[in-house]
Amino acid sequence: MKKILLVLLLLYPLVLLPQKKSFTYTDISPDGKSVSTYLLNENSSAGKVIILNGDIPFGVTPDWSSTLERQIGGIAWGDYDNDGDLDLATGCYFSQSYPPIPDYEVLIYRNDNGILTTTPAWISTDMRSTTDLKFADINGDDRPELIAANGDNSFASSVIYFNGASGLNNAPGWISQDNNWTVGEALCDIDDDGDLDLAFANQGNSVTPIKPICIFYNNGGTFPTVPNWLSADQMITNSVAFGDLDNQQIKYKYLEYYGDGERSVSPIPLFPIYSIDTVLVDDQPYYAYCYDPISGWLSLGTKPQSGITIKISYRYIAKGDLGASKWVNYESGIYFNNNGVINTMPGWTVGNTLSQKGIVWADFDRDGYQDLAISGSGTQTVIYKNVNGVLTGPVWTSNSVNTSTQELISGDVDGDGFPELAVVHFGGGRVEIFKNRNGILDTDPSWLYIAGSSATAIAFGDLNGDGALDLAVGTARSPVVVFLNQNPIPVELTSFTASLDGNNVQLNWSTASEINNLGFEIEKKVLSFGEGLGEAWNSIGFVAGYGTSTEKHTYSFNDNGLADGNYFYRLKQIDTDGKIKYSETVEVEVVSLFGFSLEQNYPNPFNPVTKIRFIIPNVTLSEVEGYFVTLKVYDILGNEITTLVNEEKPAGKYEVDFQSTVNNHQLTSGIYFYKLQAGTFVETKKMILLR
Repeated sequence: MKKILLVLLLLYPLVLLPQKKSFTYTDISPDGKSVSTYLLNENSSAGKVIILNGDIPFGVTPDWSSTLERQIGGIAWGDYDNDGDLDLATGCYFSQSYPPIPDYEVLIYRNDNGILTTTPAWISTDMRSTTDLKFADINGDDRPELIAANGDNSFASSVIYFNGASGLNNAPGWISQDNNWTVGEALCDIDDDGDLDLAFANQGNSVTPIKPICIFYNNGGTFPTVPNWLSADQMITNSVAFGDLDNQQIKYKYLEYYGDGERSVSPIPLFPIYSIDTVLVDDQPYYAYCYDPISGWLSLGTKPQSGITIKISYRYIAKGDLGASKWVNYESGIYFNNNGVINTMPGWTVGNTLSQKGIVWADFDRDGYQDLAISGSGTQTVIYKNVNGVLTGPVWTSNSVNTSTQELISGDVDGDGFPELAVVHFGGGRVEIFKNRNGILDTDPSWLYIAGSSATAIAFGDLNGDGALDLAVGTARSPVVVFLNQNPIPVELTSFTASLDGNNVQLNWSTASEINNLGFEIEKKVLSFGEGLGEAWNSIGFVAGYGTSTEKHTYSFNDNGLADGNYFYRLKQIDTDGKIKYSETVEVEVVSLFGFSLEQNYPNPFNPVTKIRFIIPNVTLSEVEGYFVTLKVYDILGNEITTLVNEEKPAGKYEVDFQSTVNNHQLTSGIYFYKLQAGTFVETKKMILLR
């Protein structure tokens, strides 16, 4: 009897103990620099959310969670199976964390009509310790490849998993030979040849601690295994990101395709995205979409039926400047792009050697120029304001001190037109989102998630295809989680157009429904030829809304008596509680055609291309149907270099490009002249080529 009682007494605590016991864990970050030791109850690994105010539309509990616990080095959203919705890829890393997690493949959770699989639908056949992850269409076949930046103390190679007709290959089709511990990656069409090039942020190991940044140039869908470009400075680089400091390399692209009733995601082939200018669904303006500037996708928030056309006009950054955040003893900075070639030394630095990690370009104040945010370890997150191509500041500093930032991202999570800033901290497992209020960010986070273990990676996507950004979070030990965006659309704008009658503009817009809509403030900016993208917006009127309504309403506003120029309009929708949201921009060009005009080329000086505009007056003034027009370029000695125009032209405003390479001959720096002749009208202007 005594033996039986003894057994019962021993079993009793063994049954209850696992419900209460906390275990000591030690996590090491993907770059090996940060160590976090903490106690964790085995029943409370999901973490918790602290909502500091209600301005960030994420809830208090995750809407999805994976079943696996892995050390996540990178997270990326992309449509790997080409079915029209965003899947979630996670790259796992290996470290000497305790208890160790021996599995570190790349995993993809498939999106099945708005619901992610809880176990991976795709698993790589190799394990290389992934620190960052990106989807991108490398070879132009409209199927995104998966790029895994890898690294550890033995310099694990970074790889690319190629996508094709049979799906995403589980084995890498490209393996780098750069011999680095890569901790970050970024993509951009650096040389403006129509495909995406690849940059890696690198560090060394315990034997060789410093390494250069490296770039692999894309040659028709293939990369060399050895980098084409190395930075001249050796250092420890934590993160890289492409942007355009002076707005000189922003290019336009137009996409058009047909709906099939199943797809809500449109691939964006070239990025980083500067702006989405117009989205038309069935030739009607459409606004309920979201996108991630650095991920190559746009989520429509709807699934257009078969035969419905979708048209997207957007601007992207080509020949981007490369921003880099660096570890202690090295200055973070920007490597400028000089006509498709990145300078090997930074042309701008932060002026200090604080430990910095995480870098993102975003136009936080919507003045048309990309600002630069940088985070770090033991430091605060800061933003440098871009003033007409020159970074100033920092103009913003977070109140919270970072405990080893792992990643910094930006996105318009609340749909008001101003991008928020999100930071993930390894130590303390914190994910912070700072609310952007009309161009000024709160210095304290509005939404805070404290993960069950050390936090390592974040990414914005659109899981349920509702046109609003959702948030995925990866950690060093807890399951991956996703928070769905819960932001209701206060005003569903269905159209916004501008029509021109002489020198008068009429704006027309309509709404499908409204919630607490105070009204619309109409804003305008005017650009004369040669001005930049960053001119100021001015309010020119206000139209009252219908408050809360489920009926369709139409609105109009007239802007009359305009002088010649390019006019841009947008709507500033204002809620009754003061919250605002901006519409997309519409453009109108007013040209009177009262007489001949040859305008000054822009830019001037230029290299390698400049624009020349001229006007042929309308028929009622000239009494002829048009003119035979010639536009020629001469050198300073009067020798003819090239003929740009040599044909009959009706009345109108025209623009032509002049390239500094003529007949495969590169022109030298100097003064050149361009002459317009039409009938008896002759005018000549000077331009400067500066190499």
